Amino acid sequence: MKVKEVIENKTFDEERALYNLKNTQVNNCIFAGEQDGESVLKETRNIKVLNSKFSLRYPLWHARKYELSKIQK
Repeated sequence: MKVKEVIENKTFDEERALYNLKNTQVNNCIFAGEQDGESVLKETRNIKVLNSKFSLRYPLWHARKYELSKIQK
């Protein structure tokens, strides 16, 4: 998987905040908040999500070719 962009240390609570994201690594992000949006990573492709926290509904709906990992410290 070829990563072209990195998103780090951000908080997202809007509906479909990172909709249709491609070739991206998402590190240490939080998907939660007042707006209580859903489907934050809907229809994404070729993404890596590391050490991120989710409390919104359907975070990876229709995602393809993704990795979801927590790095142990």
